[in-house]
Parts: sequence; structure tokens; C-alpha cells
Amino acid sequence: MENNSEQQVMKLLDDGLIYDFDNIVYNWQYVFDNVDNNNPINSSEFPLVVTEQPWNTSKNKVNSCQVAFETLQVPIFSLVKTPLAQLYRCGKSTGLVIDIGSSVTSVTPILDGVIQSKCSYHSKYAGDFVNLHVLNYLESKTAINSLLPSKFANSSESFKQYYISRNILQEYKNLSLNYQIKDYQLYNHEFINVSDQQNYLENLFDPTLNKLPNIHIPEPSIDKPGSHGLTNLVFLALKNLESTLLPQNTNDNTSQNRYQKFIEIFKLLLSNVLITGGTSAANGLPDHIINDLRALTQKYFPNYPFSYAVQQIRPSNTENAEIWDRQFGAWFGACNLASMLNDNDEKSNSAKIALDNWFITKADYEELGEDLVAEKFK
Repeated sequence: MENNSEQQVMKLLDDGLIYDFDNIVYNWQYVFDNVDNNNPINSSEFPLVVTEQPWNTSKNKVNSCQVAFETLQVPIFSLVKTPLAQLYRCGKSTGLVIDIGSSVTSVTPILDGVIQSKCSYHSKYAGDFVNLHVLNYLESKTAINSLLPSKFANSSESFKQYYISRNILQEYKNLSLNYQIKDYQLYNHEFINVSDQQNYLENLFDPTLNKLPNIHIPEPSIDKPGSHGLTNLVFLALKNLESTLLPQNTNDNTSQNRYQKFIEIFKLLLSNVLITGGTSAANGLPDHIINDLRALTQKYFPNYPFSYAVQQIRPSNTENAEIWDRQFGAWFGACNLASMLNDNDEKSNSAKIALDNWFITKADYEELGEDLVAEKFK
């Protein structure tokens, strides 16, 4: 890309969903052209599995199938829910998935491999939102062109934004969150004083904490979950899950049994909290979330005996591997799910049933079309 910096840089996704289907085909074709150590493979000979967000639209699912079957000619295609793949990656079928990516933060309760859609929420207060605050701070110290190497002075504006976001802001965030730095060196070898920097991650929890120029941040509203910060997003998910599962009347035996079952479900959910996504790798962020969650359960769910049972799912691997898991957990999880089709372990039976329902063959697509997509990829 750096060799073509005068060209426009375009996004393929918005709100975590594909919106540029004219160009996404090149992205998927690139995978087939390079997946085998940069040796191309024929897309018509290999199945394709793509992860999707729980709020993906029916129209998008149909468009994805059209690209897969009609353009790439794949024999089998599957759409797997991102949080479900992330959770299965950790060997769990029940848990609370908190995914903090670049463009979207989402909170998804999953029970026995089933996403609780009515209790799942997402917002745009994620890594890119933190980047805006970091950029605003750096712009208060120096001109924006000073942040770029001189060779990109005449590049397109979209490339400049891409380069600053992917390189300068990412580097500065890593430095400022892990070290107490006082000066930051620019590409022109000058230094700017950054000793008065703030903890930018706080903006994830309270989006209205610091104002951004020319950007309106709406006040949080109870009927608009996406307007809330991270902790409130988790609270809304848990509170709605409670109202969905908890019986209104706890006097009769049936209600008592439901109440006890709910207690066990909630306890299991909170003891399996998965914090994932590239932004979640920021130093101290997972611990902040867990501490907030413990305080939240003690304050708003005082009648349940599991306020102190909040536990984070931690992968049993090295620190570097954990970072890869946070960034690519959905991809790893989708691979794990696909491999379960050949697993003879009885524990994999539920996953096999789910996977059978997630795949569509090219022959079935050609025969049944959009109706099959709507039925399979609910």
C-alpha cells in the first residue's frame, strides 16, 4: 500500500458488517491466492467459512452467499457467529463474550452454544474511538503532517488517515499504556512532550468523558444500548438476561425450580467471562473490566450468591499467543469448530449438530436460493 499512497483507501466493513460487496470478493480471493505459503489454490475445490456478527442482516447473508457461490464458486459455504467461534476456541459453550475490536465493542451472553440475541448489545466505542482521542491529543502538540514520514506528504487523505491509525496511533498507544513516557519522537527526529497524557481507555467506559472536536457524542439513553460505555453495556446485557430467564412469581414450585436453574446459569455465565478483540490486549484493560463486573454484580445483583465468582477465561499459553488469540480468536475458533465435524468425542455432538446446520452446499444453494440462506443462517 505504501507504494501506492496516492490512491484512495476504502473500508470494506462498517459497524462490523460488510457493506462493500463489490470489493470484498478481492479480499476473499486474496486468501485463496495466498493461503498455501503464497501459492494459489482453486476456490472451487475448497470450502469457505466466514465469521459474522450476531447483528448481521439477512440481506448481507444473501450477498455473502452470492459472492461465495456465484463469484468464487466454492463447493460449501458457512457463516459462523463471531462470539460463538471465540468461545468455542476456549473450549467453552457457555460464557459472557466481551469483544473489544477496532470498530465495534460487543457484549454477548451465550448459553449452551446458543447466543442470547435479545440480551446482546454492541456499540462503536471501541479501538477506533480511542484512536480519535489519541489523535486529538497529538494534534494539540504538533501538526498532523509532522506525524507522517515526509515521503507521504503528498499522499491521499484517506491513505494518511490509514497510515496514522495503523502505525503512529497504534505505536503511541502501546507506548503510553505500557510505559511512563515523557517525550515522543516524530519521524523528523523532533520530540514532543507527552508527560500530561491521559488514560485514553477511560473513554471506552465513559464516552462522554472527554469531548472531541466536530464530533457529537450523544448522551447515554436506556432505550439506545449503543449509546452506552462498556460497563453499562455489560450491565444492560445481564439485566435483560435476568428479566428473560427469571420467573416473575417465585412462590410456586415450578417458579422455584426455574429460579434455582437461573442461579446456576448465571453463576456459570459469570465464571466464564471471555474478554477478546485486538483492543482488549491493552495493558490493564481486562482487569479493569473484571473489577467493574465484580462491583456491578455486588451492587445490582445483591440477592445472588455469586458476586465474587466473576472469573475471566484465560488461555493456557504464552503471552504472545494470548495476544494472537485476542486478535484472531474468531478465526481460530472457526477452525476448531470445523475440525469438530471429524471428532468422535461425544462432547462434540452438539457442535456437530450446529455445524451441520451452518453449512450450505453449492448444489443446495442453486436449487433453493435465498430461502435456504434465510433458514440455515438465522
